[in-house]
Amino acid sequence: MPDLPFSAQNEQELRILADPEFLAGLDHGRPRPGHPEGAVKWHIADVLGNVDRWYRQTDFYSPLRLIALIHDTFKYQVDPTRPKTGANHHGHYAHQFAEKYIDDESTLDVIELHDEAYNAWQKGARDHQWVKAETRAKQLLERLGPTLPLYSAFFRCDNATGDKAPEPMEWFHKILEKDIGR
Repeated sequence: MPDLPFSAQNEQELRILADPEFLAGLDHGRPRPGHPEGAVKWHIADVLGNVDRWYRQTDFYSPLRLIALIHDTFKYQVDPTRPKTGANHHGHYAHQFAEKYIDDESTLDVIELHDEAYNAWQKGARDHQWVKAETRAKQLLERLGPTLPLYSAFFRCDNATGDKAPEPMEWFHKILEKDIGR
């Protein structure tokens, strides 16, 4: 097993960390806005630090660790010549991989959809289409249903890394408060 900035905490994580398909994605990435750490493995380490800091004593701890390990690891499989959506999104590839190791549908859904709240916010911030952005976020809320607390916890852990701005998370939480009183 390669030298990693994090370690497995159980047999399930050990199996994931030994999978060649998983290992292939850990060194992918270069420093860029939102991810100044560069390689995916450093981002995973940062997210795991947040999971440890905020959720160690909760029922979310184990699923959040699995999500953190897998969520961005499959960016290397995305075809850069095609739109990064649907079957060509790293979340889709991550979900497919995770099915080999994870049976819990909530965890699998968060792995696949982990960027969707941010993507909805970007629709407003980048394209100035806030109505469409909010509609997209509400569709995410509906799709997540009872998985929403786990999603929200991961969104917090993932977005409090690197040099990511707090606005996407603040915007998403305002939608949560407004639409479902959470």
